Amino acid sequence: MNEFDAEKHNLQQSNTDDPSHNDQMFETYRENSQNTQEVNPKNGEHIQSTTSGNGYTFIQNGTPDGRGYTTPEGAHGFVYSPPPAPKGNGIGRNLIIATCVIGTLLLIMGFCFLGAWAAARALNGTLTDSSDARTEDTRESGTAGDFVIVDGSDAADDVTEEADPEYDSEVTFTETSSLNEEKAPDIVFADTATVDKKEPERKDEDGNGKADVAYDENGNVITSAGNSMMTVPTIIAQVSASVVEISTETLVQSNWIGQYITGGAGSGVIIAKEGYIITNHHVVDGADSIVVRLNDGTEFSASLVGSDEETDVAILWIDPGEYELTVAKLGSSYDLVAGEEIIAIGNPLGSLGGTVTEGIISATERQISVDGNDMTLLQISAPINPGNSGGGLFNIAGELVGVVNAKMSSEEIEGLGFAIPVDTAYEIACELIEYRYVRGRATTGLTLVDVSNVQTAYYYFNKSRYTGVYVSESVSEVLQYGDLIVSVNGQKITESSEVFDAVEGLAVGDTVELEIYRTAEKKQLTVTLTLMEYIPDYLTEKAPALEPAA
Repeated sequence: MNEFDAEKHNLQQSNTDDPSHNDQMFETYRENSQNTQEVNPKNGEHIQSTTSGNGYTFIQNGTPDGRGYTTPEGAHGFVYSPPPAPKGNGIGRNLIIATCVIGTLLLIMGFCFLGAWAAARALNGTLTDSSDARTEDTRESGTAGDFVIVDGSDAADDVTEEADPEYDSEVTFTETSSLNEEKAPDIVFADTATVDKKEPERKDEDGNGKADVAYDENGNVITSAGNSMMTVPTIIAQVSASVVEISTETLVQSNWIGQYITGGAGSGVIIAKEGYIITNHHVVDGADSIVVRLNDGTEFSASLVGSDEETDVAILWIDPGEYELTVAKLGSSYDLVAGEEIIAIGNPLGSLGGTVTEGIISATERQISVDGNDMTLLQISAPINPGNSGGGLFNIAGELVGVVNAKMSSEEIEGLGFAIPVDTAYEIACELIEYRYVRGRATTGLTLVDVSNVQTAYYYFNKSRYTGVYVSESVSEVLQYGDLIVSVNGQKITESSEVFDAVEGLAVGDTVELEIYRTAEKKQLTVTLTLMEYIPDYLTEKAPALEPAA
């Protein structure tokens, strides 16, 4: 029984037993009341309501006896009438409402931003430039995994070796300075590059294009190392100082967050005492600043001499000043045989410079497609990781026989690494050092875009209603922005890669016939395009200002 029910029971009992008790209770509540107000009675009776301090209302209908104290509904006793809650100034409620409104607006703005960002990402994914210089980080191999370009020295002290008579020493490339001044006056390289390169010893007497297997007097297969075999610790002591760490920084422009800097890491090998270093194209591609760190911790700011995407070879130059560099001796990859022992030295993960791994030559002429480029590479079993790219592959005579550049990556695959044969790398290096690019490479001069939906075509290319391969930029006046390529030399085109495949193997000056749809004029045309020599952007654009290493 609650307080009200108990009080009601007592009042009813008092009304029955002792009427004078009601008079006394009424007097008590009248003295304690806070206010008295008139209420409308039933049947026109005058009823006076007295409210006590504890929230109970005792109602008097004007009769003196205790039975006359009833509620408007006709019941005896007290009626609970709690006092009204105190009213505030409204500031708290307004603050809550304002907070809710602001929070809702911020939430809506956030969803709008995310939607716009997702749309921009999707659009950027659709409008991907695809030029003759094609570069990606990974590409499906079409077999059991992905061929992944691996990016990326602390080792023994410098060891200076005297020239070996079996090497063609003092191979000199001259007149590089005149080209540098003409193409990139802000960068000046060394006038000469002295490179040691061993001539092949094995023969191809049967004329099949491959070196014949040779045996020594004991019936053992002769490897590229010949009789100059050394222990692994001895090799490391002699060659590790020729392998360097490379770190890059690239300034990226974003429509959403403005400019920001991305970093990269790789490896390289010193091939000339004048400061020339060989590495991979993908290690330094697009970099605005390049820093080379020697195995003793000395750092140099590096300049890009030249880079060739097709073979994934690049040449850097540092000014050693009075510093005496340790230079790698270039061996002969033509003399390599399957099963021959090799060691790889590089900078895995971009932070473990001078890491040495050991393995064998698994195959000497493996045909691999990396980033759309068909390459003939050395397959090796030595473990390599991101950051090893550009690092040295040495035989057990301490000769550089390859430049690490790729691995096959998959959960089911292990121990499949690849390296550029040193014979190939050397030929490209000669071109890059002397001319800063590889001469004779034919190009269409087009930047192409694959468009897979009509909305994108309509919005970006003159309200076109067709998907396919569009011209984004053209060096030649024959083609213009917005042209849709229908076919090349009669071959139907659906992807930009098919354009490059159609002209692959053609020489500078050759012509190709293209059927196009000109969206600006809404008509179909047949045009003839003359292939031109590919000139890298770094020869036509101002080179970035590189700050000296701290």
